[in-house]
Amino acid sequence: MLIVPVGDKEARRTTPWICILLILVNIIVYAWTTHRDLQRGDPLTPEQADLLAGYEADILLQWLSHQDSRTYSDAVAMNDQGANFMMAYGWYDQAFTQHVHQHWQQHPPSNQWRQLRNELETWLNQQSTIRWGLIPNDPGLTTLLTSQFMHGDWFHLLGNMLFLIMFGIAMERHWGARRFLPAYLLCGIGAGLLFIASDPDSGIPLVGASGAISGLMGLFAGTFRLRKLEFFYSLGFLFGSFRAPALVLFPVWLGWELIQAATMDSNVAYMAHAGGLITGLALAFLLPLTGQPSQQKDTSQDTNRDDTQVPAICQQLAEQLRFNDAQSRCRQWLNNHPGSRPLWLFFLLMGQRQKQLDAAMKEAVKTLSAHQSNDALLGLLWQEYEFLGGDIRALPPAYQLLLAELAWRQKRSKLVREIVQDLEKKQWQHPRLERLSQRL
Repeated sequence: MLIVPVGDKEARRTTPWICILLILVNIIVYAWTTHRDLQRGDPLTPEQADLLAGYEADILLQWLSHQDSRTYSDAVAMNDQGANFMMAYGWYDQAFTQHVHQHWQQHPPSNQWRQLRNELETWLNQQSTIRWGLIPNDPGLTTLLTSQFMHGDWFHLLGNMLFLIMFGIAMERHWGARRFLPAYLLCGIGAGLLFIASDPDSGIPLVGASGAISGLMGLFAGTFRLRKLEFFYSLGFLFGSFRAPALVLFPVWLGWELIQAATMDSNVAYMAHAGGLITGLALAFLLPLTGQPSQQKDTSQDTNRDDTQVPAICQQLAEQLRFNDAQSRCRQWLNNHPGSRPLWLFFLLMGQRQKQLDAAMKEAVKTLSAHQSNDALLGLLWQEYEFLGGDIRALPPAYQLLLAELAWRQKRSKLVREIVQDLEKKQWQHPRLERLSQRL
């Protein structure tokens, strides 16, 4: 089953640098670790591997009989219980390694057995997946992070990067880079913690970015909540698209992972996916509490601040998805309270909901730019406009000029220079633009 968002036309038209960086880091780490592991060759010759398997195959079957019944049944069904059998079910499992050492305490091994096992363990401990993967019975803060950048093969890597593109770009543009990166890493940590809790005695390492990316899916659902979006689905040979509130997809995604975890016998870490989903949803409700960017905090000191709250009728209309009516009512209140921050923020949000964010911002700039006493409020709305997915380059040049003058008064010369250069490239002329250019 596959359900993914088709796209968001309201997304901010900015370059998702953190997503690009994460993709590059994952590719580089995989290429480097794979090259490093291949350079080391095999730990044992085929004859030595079969000899070690002869010592340990019966011990492995006995140990598996006390583990998962499905895994044990599959292991017993294998005809050849040689080196391939041991690699598939025992040698990469650090819990089995511990069991072998416990067995030695009661039944001392031969020198040959001990030597072969030591050579294998030395090789395994240097393997990237063992060294930097998250092992439930031996977890660490370092591996909670490093495991998020490890992958088993190219298909594993490419699949995760595709999902990172589908969900990560939207979330980075919505929350901003400074919030997105910590959220991504926390989703991966949450995924790892639930993976550990679901099977704390396991010695099989967890690798891959899928836990963190599942977290982005939970973050996506919690961010857009009741907003109806377009989704593509694929179920077997059936596929198509539908519109639904984003939050409705969360129990579908989570239920699918839990069902897979309960019924499937594979090396896919379904519980890690579930942990990421839950963590991402929780972060969607916590991120708004982290405060506004520093520029917004600074402007909150304005003595002309008006905190007239959004009327209940406007909020009720919004809850009924009557965004146009909610915005119209809000505009009526703004006639009497033109300096109300909550009202203007709500006005912009309703514009976004109707896919008319640029029009709402134009009205705000037109209304507030007439008096410099509104600079703090207009600066706040500018930040909110970009947070909601806006880009001032989509505004008419006259409005860009007004915002450039605001940025100049706020001593944000780098931003002023970018806007002025963009307007000059468009060959748009105005005396005030020339004066501003001369000041730079």
